[in-house]
Amino acid sequence: MRWRRKRSETDFAEEIGAHLELEVDRLRSEGLSLAEAEAAARRRFGNVVAAEERFHESHRWLWWDQARRDVLYAVRVLSRNPGFTLVAVLSLALGIGANALVFSVVNALVLRPLPVAEPDRVVFVEPLGGTTQSFPNYQDLRDRNQTFAGLIGYRMSPMELDSGAGASRIWGYLATGNYFDVLGVAPAMGRFFRQEDDLHPGASPYAVLSYTGWQTRFGADPAIVGKIIRLNRLPYTVLGVAPPGFHGAELFFWPDV
Repeated sequence: MRWRRKRSETDFAEEIGAHLELEVDRLRSEGLSLAEAEAAARRRFGNVVAAEERFHESHRWLWWDQARRDVLYAVRVLSRNPGFTLVAVLSLALGIGANALVFSVVNALVLRPLPVAEPDRVVFVEPLGGTTQSFPNYQDLRDRNQTFAGLIGYRMSPMELDSGAGASRIWGYLATGNYFDVLGVAPAMGRFFRQEDDLHPGASPYAVLSYTGWQTRFGADPAIVGKIIRLNRLPYTVLGVAPPGFHGAELFFWPDV
């Protein structure tokens, strides 16, 4: 196999000239004068300049040349109109920011599933009118349930956390004992509370920290499991830490506890 050298623009021009010369010689042998033969050869070949331009364009990255020219032109125009440039930059920034916000909402609501074992099987059960359920009513529904694999109850709630350095306001879930079992989540540290921990009112002063809450509120204390923390001025034993990324069954709510 022999590798052929890529034709240059000079080579291409010489090939055109040779082709025209051969055609001129053939036409002169038919009795045409030199001027007539040259004119007829060029008519039959077509536009020589256009052919050379097509060859030139086929050997260049035209999109790069065009993009470079467009950028240079835009820079010249914008440099002459600083006011317009500022408005254009602000408009682009606002547009990009709005698109990013819309994508974040769509991603959270549509694209990203809940961080649980089987998110496609999770449904929300609410009474007509959106009123809240009492805990005894939840217990009755849970015990009579023959439709779902499990029925949990929870409520978002603001809490006061006393870390020893002063009280701070945090957000958390008040959840039933079967909360983690039904969602199919495994702890990162320690354990979760279970259904048997939830038998008597007030008898289960247990807390599970979110992974983010454990890091930000307790400095990622590796010995946090078993320690007592005070929520709303009451003592709770930390049973465990939830895995990274788990934030419960709400899309835009990230609790600490």
